[in-house]
This record gives sequence, structure tokens and C-alpha cells, in this order.
Amino acid sequence: MRNHTGEHGYTMIETIMYISILGVLGVVLASYAASVFTRYKTGRIAQQIIDLQKAILAYTAANEDYSALDKNKMQEEKAIPLDMRNLRHALGGSIDFGPVGDGATNTNEKYMFYITFNGVYQKGCVELLTQGQFYGDGLGMDSLIVNNSTAWYYDKSFYNTASYPRRYRMQSPANPAVVVRPTFSQVTSACNRKKDNTITWVFS
Repeated sequence: MRNHTGEHGYTMIETIMYISILGVLGVVLASYAASVFTRYKTGRIAQQIIDLQKAILAYTAANEDYSALDKNKMQEEKAIPLDMRNLRHALGGSIDFGPVGDGATNTNEKYMFYITFNGVYQKGCVELLTQGQFYGDGLGMDSLIVNNSTAWYYDKSFYNTASYPRRYRMQSPANPAVVVRPTFSQVTSACNRKKDNTITWVFS
């Protein structure tokens, strides 16, 4: 006589095992997919900064300096790259940009502009700043400011970063091979907010 109870019990255990395995695989795959998507968005945001910088340079090409740079006019004239015309970046936060100054206090300031990406979550902030697209590659980055408390600057920087509590000097971008980039520990320390990190690039 067959033990139907035993067979039923074995089937239940087997089913539970299968469900558990599928659950674990689901978690692993979801985590992997999230990681890939995060890396994609981080790569996209890096490209957005470059695209926006080029758009600003093209928009102001006829001017002597950046003192008349106006994000609202650029938005109205559709001079901002298509995927940023709502002034949002790939990680969902807001975008701000404009002239550093009118040159009233520092004559160099009117020849500089900033791009600020707000609302960058911590992991994206760290990944973005450790990728190294902006260090000595000829894009004209002068300074990098994170959460208005940490600043990196080049030896020949025109932007005054002295007011920031933490300042890190980067080697002049004359030779990209030896430019000093922020270390992982420095970037982790600077990107110290869970969801709302602010990154500002100053270009000259």
C-alpha cells in the first residue's frame, strides 16, 4: 500500500524548494538589472553634461563672454539638448546653469560658466565622479564642487575655491596622463547624502 501522505509531503517540500530557488534567482536578477540600469543612467548623465556644455558654447559663440548666458532663453529657443529641455537630468534631478559672474569682482568670472545637477543619489554621485570624463580631457573644466562643501580645482584654476572647507588640488590638465583625479574615498566622503547630492562643474 502506497503512502499517499508521504508523497504529498515530499511534493510540498519540493515545491517550497523550487519557489525558494526562484525567489533567490529573482532577487539576484533584479539586483543585477538595477545595477545595469544605474550604470546606464550614470553614463547618460555624464554625456548630458558634455552635451549641455557644447550647447552653451555654441549658444554663446558670438559673445565675448558668458555674462549674458540665460538658461530660460536657451530653453525658450530650444537651444538645450532635447532630453534636457525640461531642465531635468537622467537621474531625475533638476539642472541649473549660468554665468559664474559678471566680472564685477573678478574679471575672470565673466569668462566662466557653471552647470549644476541637483538631486543626484549617492551611488550615482560616486560613480559619476570616479569615471574621470572631466579630468584633463580638454573640456575646459576649471573646478568641481560637491554639496557646496568640497571642491576640486586645477593648479591654474581661475575660480576661487578657497571658501570651501575641503579643497583638493588637481594637477594641471596640460598633460592628461598625469592629471590627478578624486580618489574613491574622497568622492565617497563628498557624496555624503543618500538622495540629494548636488554637483557643480565650473567651466572656463
